[in-house]
Amino acid sequence: MSAFFIYSCGRIPPEFVGQWKTEPEQITVRTELGLGKFAFTSGSAEIFLTINSDNTADGSIGLANFENARIKKNFGNPEKKGIAIKIKCGSIGKIFENDPLENKEVELWLGPIKGNIDAGLRYTQGGSHFPMAGLTFTREDQ
Repeated sequence: MSAFFIYSCGRIPPEFVGQWKTEPEQITVRTELGLGKFAFTSGSAEIFLTINSDNTADGSIGLANFENARIKKNFGNPEKKGIAIKIKCGSIGKIFENDPLENKEVELWLGPIKGNIDAGLRYTQGGSHFPMAGLTFTREDQ
């Protein structure tokens, strides 16, 4: 009965809880120039992530930090869709030195755990879902 209650409340699977990191990854920031035109700036950054059992996460994306990010479980078919949880990091600062955006809303989309976690970093400001990077997280706390 309690397993059903936990699942129905949207608790993340316990195997996600812990510390995770990426190697330096290529991240692309999109800047709107107006009239549907964009500039793209890329740089390299590591991501450090602590997933807490209370459905929050803390960490850093390059130079930018985030705290108490909300985690939402994907109730669809994570194995088919490739997304098990989404971490709403909120507004973060510059990711790398030449990042042109002082602030940007981002989310981390994490797939099911298969040893490591295949994931994506998305710019989500204004309803956008621009893919900034494909990532692989490895567990740090083993």
